[in-house]
Amino acid sequence: MVLIATLLVGIVFTGTAQAAPGGLDPTFSGDGKQTTDFGHGADAAGGMALAPHGKIVAVGQTGTGGYNWALARYNPNGALDPTFSGDGKQTTDFGGEPGIDVATAVAMQTDGKIVAVGRGGPEGDFALARYKSNGSLDPTFSGDGKQTTGFGGYASAVAIQSNGKIVVAGNGGGSFALARYKPNGSLDPTFSGDGKLTTNFGQFSDVAEGVVIQPNGKIVAVGSVGTTGGQDFALARYNPNGALDPTFSGDGKQTTGFGRFDGAQGMAIQPDGKIVAAGFALDGDFGLARYNPNGALDPTFSGDGKQTTDFGGGSDGASGVALQGDGEIVAAGCACPDDVNARDFALARYKPNGALDPTFSGDGKQTTDFGASEDRANGVAVQGDGKIVAVGRGGPKGDFALARYLGG
Repeated sequence: MVLIATLLVGIVFTGTAQAAPGGLDPTFSGDGKQTTDFGHGADAAGGMALAPHGKIVAVGQTGTGGYNWALARYNPNGALDPTFSGDGKQTTDFGGEPGIDVATAVAMQTDGKIVAVGRGGPEGDFALARYKSNGSLDPTFSGDGKQTTGFGGYASAVAIQSNGKIVVAGNGGGSFALARYKPNGSLDPTFSGDGKLTTNFGQFSDVAEGVVIQPNGKIVAVGSVGTTGGQDFALARYNPNGALDPTFSGDGKQTTGFGRFDGAQGMAIQPDGKIVAAGFALDGDFGLARYNPNGALDPTFSGDGKQTTDFGGGSDGASGVALQGDGEIVAAGCACPDDVNARDFALARYKPNGALDPTFSGDGKQTTDFGASEDRANGVAVQGDGKIVAVGRGGPKGDFALARYLGG
């Protein structure tokens, strides 16, 4: 009987491991899900970063009728980290009226300091804040830990160069807008002459939603470009000095259309230099495109470089994308049916060739309900152990929401 019991335990354990990819991780907050209420009305996490020692940093907004930046740091088990600002939570006011301060993205420095970006100040400008690892603002950054730059728009994404300089991308007066800052928070005049640049793709409004630094120092920004009656994916690559890189698609710019209304929300660069962009496409599907390093669509990805995934909703869309160590691609966003009261976190995992991976949740797709009408994942990352973390908004009151999934 002991031998039989031992064999059965082995069988159960093996079966669980094989079936695990895509399932919620019960070692994270007991059921794989966590929500955090900042007590100021509607809260939402807009972005995330993996911190040292397996911790997770999420940034976003808190407030009703007016917003402040909100940050939270979690331990690997999903609990708030009390070594961060005393209770795991921090808020920052940029003095915007009528309260238009919103954090959209975050990156970690090698020294453990946290750089968040978004919208802030009386005019709703590019805004940055740097925090010490204990959650307090870092006064060595711009004197008080905060910095704003007037672009007539807001910041959506941030990346940190190997030399500590900070690159921020977003919207500036209807164009791609980028700024680079020195580690002390001042604009870097070696970037485009004054630390700032804008890029227009045509006569309509453009916005950058993601930015990544290549190993060679070149900067890739991704977002959307307005078209007659819609919009398309848009990418731009810059040399380290801020000039558009003509080795990328001939003029440094590339656009991709899936249908009428498409837009990239996030991106990742593979070890081979190929660029994966993810967002929304075909008026309501996940949309992914992969580009060769020269900017051309990669035909080894789904036959033509493009892939769409329907979760059965009227306005599904990916908000972020991350790469696994085996070359698989994870996109996260919203499964958004026409019934606004049934929106959920949505994840899809793709093989390197662009096909959905059926070993992930049976069909390559997974949704998670936080019990709210507007659950949505706004960021995703893959941990070193392969587990997948998504953050966004969820819960009946509208809180920071996190979910961790088994990767496999």
